[in-house]
Amino acid sequence: MVPPSRFQWKTWWLALTVLAIATILWGIVKAGGYVMLAIGFLKPVVIPLAVAGILSYLLDPVVSWLTRRRFPRVWAVITVFVTALVLITSLVLWVVPAIHHQSDNFRENLPTYTKSVQKLMQTTIDRARHFAELPMFKQKPSGAQQVDPFNAAVSEGVNKGVAWLQDASGKLLSNSGALVEKGIGVLGLLLSLVLVPIFLFFFLNDGPQIAAKWSNYLPLRASPLKSELVSLISEINAYLISFFRGQLLVSLIDGVIIGTSLLVLGLDFAALIGLMVGILGLIPYAGMLISWVPAVLIATAQFGDWIHPLAVTVIFIVGNQLDGLVIAPKIVGESVGLHPLTVIISVLAWSIVLGGLLGALLAVPLTATLKVLLKRYFWDRDPSATGKM
Repeated sequence: MVPPSRFQWKTWWLALTVLAIATILWGIVKAGGYVMLAIGFLKPVVIPLAVAGILSYLLDPVVSWLTRRRFPRVWAVITVFVTALVLITSLVLWVVPAIHHQSDNFRENLPTYTKSVQKLMQTTIDRARHFAELPMFKQKPSGAQQVDPFNAAVSEGVNKGVAWLQDASGKLLSNSGALVEKGIGVLGLLLSLVLVPIFLFFFLNDGPQIAAKWSNYLPLRASPLKSELVSLISEINAYLISFFRGQLLVSLIDGVIIGTSLLVLGLDFAALIGLMVGILGLIPYAGMLISWVPAVLIATAQFGDWIHPLAVTVIFIVGNQLDGLVIAPKIVGESVGLHPLTVIISVLAWSIVLGGLLGALLAVPLTATLKVLLKRYFWDRDPSATGKM
């Protein structure tokens, strides 16, 4: 029997290597699917834990500052909780009357707003019709009749809109049971947020003990592998701390800039939109975009022209550019070091994978974690680290 040639051995070895890699990737994908399924099932617990963890990253410096002033740790945490409660109560006492007052004004001016919007739409349609009637846009078919492309486009758009509304109303009625179930799920999720203060208290109070002893609870004996795992988790944790603390300060600055600019413009609800930017700014790009939508709608209804909505859009674009080019690099620096396009894609992707708020909040930290893993073991691995594991 003729033994395999060297080429055959190499071919078999390559085939086995490819099969092993495919098996490992298949196992990772399957395990990731089960993890995502478990996270979706445990979302009422995972979301309060995630929110409490983020808040602990943000508030731990304040607690540490108080402990350095000879506050007992538990009393420092209680002081932070009481201060936060006072601030939240003051904010609610300011926001609720402001919303009530602005809502009353909006209700009183609603007929005026409606007329302004109708007038704006009619003026826009008339200008578009006048523009469409220019000789260069006229179409002369082979027949004797003249076809007005603008009227044809408007009629087609109206017909499609009516058909869409009919279809949407039919689907809404047929899926009313599913909507009720989703509403109950959202209510349960909101109720689960009551656990956030409880988790947060233990995270802040036991933070030093957790930081000092967490590695003892890893199910590994003392070894180079355990040391490498501890080092990896510590590096990822440093990324998370840098991102959340820096992003909070960045979002607050963005909120002040946007709110002040809208206030100067004379927009209703300007301060509330600035507050919205400051809160949702923890979600990169998406928070700014979400806040821009009501600002443009309010400007359109309030002023009845296209100049003020355009001015609002310019304010948000300039604010976003200041965020990306000046504010975030100065405050967050290169601690996370993700390209803006990577951030946008990660927010969209993780929002789909984890669903909604949880995915958007954790998008950048999770992507930064993947970056740490790839940079540590694939891209720029330190040659001196070879052989340590």
